[in-house]
Amino acid sequence: MHKRAYVNLHYLGTDHVKNIHTFKNIVKAYKSIRVSTIKHSITGEELADWLAEVCTPQEIEEVLFMIYCAQKRGSEIRNILQTLATAVLK
Repeated sequence: MHKRAYVNLHYLGTDHVKNIHTFKNIVKAYKSIRVSTIKHSITGEELADWLAEVCTPQEIEEVLFMIYCAQKRGSEIRNILQTLATAVLK
């Protein structure tokens, strides 16, 4: 059995639909996520829908884990969301 690089106790064993719902609940607070490199903005709900279409369930889990770690440290997650939006829009 392979060991994971991190232990994801908070989201371990959840299914894909639940992860998408959790991600939508996190990003719905962000009315506008600005992508400065292409001078475009996207809503949090649009970003969640696009990620649900494009990403694999494992990638969604990794994004949730990054957000969870940022919230645990008390950091702003807007930068993570801007990076995700840039990747999705390009």
